Amino acid sequence: MKNNLTMTTPATREPASEQLLSVLRFVRTHSPFYRDFYAQVPQDAARLDDYPVLDSQAFWAANTVQGNTVLTAPITEGITFKSGGTTGHPKYSVFTYEEWRAFTKAFGQGMRRAGLQPGQRIGNLFYAGKLYASFLFITRSIEAAGISICYPLAGDDLDEIIAAWRQFDIDVLAGVPTTLMKLLERLTPEDKARLKLTTFLFGGEPMFADQIAAVQAVFPGCQVRSIGVAGVDYGELGWASPGAEPGVHHCFDDSTVMELIDDATGEPIDVPGRTGRIVLTNLARRLMPIIRYPVGDRGEWLDPVGTPSRRFRLLGRTEEGARVGPMSLYVDDMRQALTDLEHSEMPLGFRDFQMVIEHHERLDACCLRIAVERPQERTIEDTRRVIDRVYAARPMYRDLQDQQLVHGLTVQWVTASDLHTNARTGKLLRVVDHRHG
Repeated sequence: MKNNLTMTTPATREPASEQLLSVLRFVRTHSPFYRDFYAQVPQDAARLDDYPVLDSQAFWAANTVQGNTVLTAPITEGITFKSGGTTGHPKYSVFTYEEWRAFTKAFGQGMRRAGLQPGQRIGNLFYAGKLYASFLFITRSIEAAGISICYPLAGDDLDEIIAAWRQFDIDVLAGVPTTLMKLLERLTPEDKARLKLTTFLFGGEPMFADQIAAVQAVFPGCQVRSIGVAGVDYGELGWASPGAEPGVHHCFDDSTVMELIDDATGEPIDVPGRTGRIVLTNLARRLMPIIRYPVGDRGEWLDPVGTPSRRFRLLGRTEEGARVGPMSLYVDDMRQALTDLEHSEMPLGFRDFQMVIEHHERLDACCLRIAVERPQERTIEDTRRVIDRVYAARPMYRDLQDQQLVHGLTVQWVTASDLHTNARTGKLLRVVDHRHG
């Protein structure tokens, strides 16, 4: 699967490139799921927006371990990653080895364009346990960048990280912001005087001004920038240029087609400054094809259509879920937890709910707002039952709280009219993210 495409714009108004057309024809021929999903699309459809945006629930319902109808061929070689999903129903992403090498090479070259320097000693602090995909991916991408020295430390043992930092004179760290915040608290005065940190490459969650200030208070002049944006589900999404504003990334023109979709009309957005949900088509993946896949983030264009490596700004998660520290919280998980309580011996009488995400004291926080008929009658015991149920469904939440990497879940009882809605459409907002203004 060689990728010779050079694309400079989302292929939404123009006929698709030959390589994109080849991918679409291949997918319709070899994937039972996509063949059925595109049944109403004419065989000669020549634009990407002739094809519907992928239905994520239908995609993952078909993309199962047994009886998979998404894959275009049996798995005979490659690598499989667990990529999240609701408790008991994890999602798995599959790459051939060639696809995996192409993925990490593209991302590694993006890291190189972002400013990696020869001889830099990079400590990879991404998690190697339940979030192992990011750890392996970043290690391989640093290797593919071919310019720095990688120390795959993982982010769970803080004392071991500090010991390696001292021993190997590591000057660049890569990981989730919450890991670095905890490391700063562990540093002795001698460490702060002796250790060096020229760059922190963050990923997996946003990094906010208070966290950046805390890093630079200990390490003046430290560059804090995105390591890039990617997902084990969909592949590479964006690379960050040196000095870029927070959240600003460039498209990977050679291997993906990124689109922004208007929530109200469902049409692609071409002009800068309008917010939409991000969907991605990956031109290099054919075993588990990714065509117009909603990545779960919102964004806006910063450059005119036709700009090479067009810039976009990430603006938080979509209605599907929210990133809270290094953890994804899915709306469906919350709905299921509340539904389970409703079917218990002591129902709550909930009408609806939304998740409000905030950031304070250098940590992310989630408040679950639950609409009931008489919120004043809800008790502390009701709140405890909700929190316990959510933690049971998402055990990582309690673990991260115990490690002081996120604030604990809070619950607010409200009436249905108190829930936040879209000012333009009146639609209920499942996720309200106050971290992005």
